[in-house]
Amino acid sequence: MKPDTADLTTPRVLLLDDERQIHASVKLRTAGICNIVSAFAPDEGLAAIAREPFDLCLVDIHMPGIDGLEFIELARKSDPGLGFVILTGFDSEENLRRAIPLQVLELISKPLPDRLGFEKRLPEWVQRTRMRRRELALAQETAPIMQDLDVARIERDVESTASESAREALLQSANLLTTVQALLLSTSVSIEKLRQTDPALAGINRGLQEARKYLQSATDIVEGYFNSAYADRECSPALIDVGIKHAMAISLRLARADEQKKAIDLSSLQKTVIAVGLTGMDFLLMLVPALCNALELAPEGSTTQVTCREMVALDSIFDEPARKHFLWINRKHASIARSGVIINIRSTAAASESAELGAWVRGEPVNSLRIPSRGLLLGLQKCKGVLGFGIRPHAVRYEMLIALPA
Repeated sequence: MKPDTADLTTPRVLLLDDERQIHASVKLRTAGICNIVSAFAPDEGLAAIAREPFDLCLVDIHMPGIDGLEFIELARKSDPGLGFVILTGFDSEENLRRAIPLQVLELISKPLPDRLGFEKRLPEWVQRTRMRRRELALAQETAPIMQDLDVARIERDVESTASESAREALLQSANLLTTVQALLLSTSVSIEKLRQTDPALAGINRGLQEARKYLQSATDIVEGYFNSAYADRECSPALIDVGIKHAMAISLRLARADEQKKAIDLSSLQKTVIAVGLTGMDFLLMLVPALCNALELAPEGSTTQVTCREMVALDSIFDEPARKHFLWINRKHASIARSGVIINIRSTAAASESAELGAWVRGEPVNSLRIPSRGLLLGLQKCKGVLGFGIRPHAVRYEMLIALPA
């Protein structure tokens, strides 16, 4: 069973209650389980939901102004995927009747459960919200061909890497990609002939042309695999310098960097260093999403900087003043007390928002981060590494850190 990459992020929970003692009580019971954001009035809660996505909302029924059930109806218009748990000291029949159509996750009576009660229930509530968000994202996807090609490409690479027949599977994929390219070309020719009599076909034709470009990118990844040192060595060690150079070549092709005169400047280790817990292919599949997204965000004509350095203890990176406000992924499960390598990816693009990066890590569609995060996050889990991002407003420029035991 594949790990759920959404579990790498600490849940963010909005608590709406007009009693300050309830906020203190909930925070005491959930310390270390989730990050609680407090709102004391419905308008504060609605503003918070409009500002950023949450993994769960705990809401009191009885408040001045609109009550908790009316709040849920309004909040759903802003965030249809958010799950709600109602906190109430009055389990009246009327409240239950009004709550049923809202499909809340649960009604919790005051006084609140103890810490153990929250530890048992909260992960399920959060998971149900995250699952609903994924379902809504799929249902609302307006360009399924483009998104599916991106996800299928990365998923295919990950699954093939885990298989003993990776080379044969990728060869079959290459043949299938060629067949699909031929079908798309044939369809484009047919539509072009009809477009003169039906102007509505112009938009469909543009979509097909874009799909052909994405398909060519997928073909380039397969070709890059067969031309790389990893083609016959799925179980080879993850050599840092070698892997980064192969990932750079694939990412530059995938991002069509030459068309916009984008480049990567690498400061490598200049020595043989091996990432612990990863195969060469694992390492390659980690770096392609990281480098490709950095390239696509970078301005035309710019150079993305990639720097590698060794560290005696990875956890010392958290003490560096420049990393104080970084968003860290997998820190709780990482082997940060041991020695390793830091891969620093920087560009002149603007730094990302925390909510945007959180959505990307959870696997939700993010326009500015087109390449899915799955390969990168699976590699982090496997080697117990940690991922860091500079975020606004503390950071101005795009920066990503990948810390790996080595």
